[in-house]
Amino acid sequence: MRRLRFRLAISRPQLLQYYQGRTAALSVQTEQGLRLQIALHHFRSFVSHDGLQGYFEIIINSDNQFQQLMRL
Repeated sequence: MRRLRFRLAISRPQLLQYYQGRTAALSVQTEQGLRLQIALHHFRSFVSHDGLQGYFEIIINSDNQFQQLMRL
């Protein structure tokens, strides 16, 4: 398993565009220099009135499949 960390700062208006069906995934740049596409539904529990902000860690398995997402 691999642990990758990244930061997000998406305002509420920007996030609404995602939820209106224009995008199904977020593209993030990890601290390790990798670009990942993560399905938007994985972030639902982290969305606040202000949008989606924070420092996150994603765990992926050896086949690069999603296992877990946490806000640190």
